[in-house]
Parts: sequence; C-alpha cells; structure tokens
Amino acid sequence: SMTVVAESDAAGAIARRAELVSMDISVWSAVGPEVTPAVAAPPLAPPILADTHHRYAQVIAEAGARVIDDHGMLVAEVAGLEVARVVEGDGVTKLSVGVGQADRELQEYIHGHLDDDANLRRAIAAVVEHRRPGSATHPLTRVARQRWLRSILFDDPSLVGLSQLKPTIPLRPRTTVLGSEPSAAATPGTLVVCSVGVDLDLLTEAADYRLRDDPSAEIIAVVPQRDRQLVTGPVVDLIPRLRVLSIPEPWA
Repeated sequence: SMTVVAESDAAGAIARRAELVSMDISVWSAVGPEVTPAVAAPPLAPPILADTHHRYAQVIAEAGARVIDDHGMLVAEVAGLEVARVVEGDGVTKLSVGVGQADRELQEYIHGHLDDDANLRRAIAAVVEHRRPGSATHPLTRVARQRWLRSILFDDPSLVGLSQLKPTIPLRPRTTVLGSEPSAAATPGTLVVCSVGVDLDLLTEAADYRLRDDPSAEIIAVVPQRDRQLVTGPVVDLIPRLRVLSIPEPWA
C-alpha cells in the first residue's frame, strides 16, 4: 500500500488516478497544517472548438498539414510538429504560422505580407526538409517526438494492429508547443497513447484518457524500440487492460 499527501489543488487529480491503478493508494489533501482525505476530481472535459476555428481546417489540410483539435485550439501539424495555430485576440481570429510563440512572432514580422496558404506552405516545406529519417541531430527533429510517433501511426495504424486511428483531444491545454506530454489517438474500443523517453506519467495519463473517453477501451502504450525496456512489466500490470508496443523511431 501507499499513502500520498498532496497540496489541495493537485490532490483531486491524484486521487482520481490512484483509483485507476491496481494498487492500494490512499491520497490526502493538505491545506496548511490540516490534512483530510482527498476526493477524486473528474477529468477535465474537452472543450468545444469555436466555430471561428473551423474555417481554417480546409486551408490547413489543402496545404499538406494535419488538422488537430488541440484542446480547444485548431493547430496544423507536420510529422507531429505544430507549424501553425488558430489564435484569437482583439476580436480577430487568424492563422498564426510558426513553431512556438517566438517563431510565430518572427514569422509575422518577416512574412506577414503573405496570405495564409502561402505562409503555411512555406513553413510546412521548411519542417518537412528536416523532420525525416536521418536528421536526428537537427533541432526540429528533437522536439514533440511523442506526436511524431502518433503521426506515424495515423499514416500506418497497422504498425499496432489497427486499421484506423483518429486524433484524441489532449487531457489539458498545452503550456508549450515543445512539451513532452504523451499524445493519444483512438479507434472504437482501443486507445493508443504515445510517449518517448522516461515518462513517469505515461500509464496514468493513458488511464485518464480511457476514463474520460471510453472506460471499456483497451489501451496500447506505444514507445520507440529503444525505450521499450523503460516500461517494465510490474509497472504495466498496475493498469488493467493495457499493453505496451514499440515501433521504429521515425527520426533514426
């Protein structure tokens, strides 16, 4: 058994995840010197994408990027890397092109005269040039690799024994485009969650996705072949109806 004491703003989520594993875990909420049993909080419901975002989906798809609903924000992905997002401000909705906020601001300054399609195609071409096998040392290949794995499975779901996969809305808004949070996809009855490297949250994140979207689903955790040994049997056994598969690294 295990006892966890957490700050009150995190205790509810920890208590929920504790209920998803096959282990006796008690979670307590601390407020100053007072400690009380934590109450499991429900997972955050995915937001509805604003109608103003939908009109950019065709622009993104026709330019050659994948359209992703990224927890209430429409983004364009190339090999799992965000190259543009739909943003709102001062009553205006627009497509902001770039990898990360600093790059988007720079691109607006340099290429702001281009229309959305031309600007997006230019960014896609720049990413495609480097985000490919054999370019493992380039900075554009070293980020958002968990989403890169997911993009490989969108193109070929047979790698994990499936016939189709669709993007799953993230559990929470991303704080950075270069973050390392596991990324998910689904088909009826099966949830796929991709991760890279040492990720202590992978299995509980996967269980959280299942609780939110389809409690009866089987979970497939997908990692690069070189990381398979990091996800050990005793840990995997804590999550019911979960198995781990590995696929070749697309950046190798």
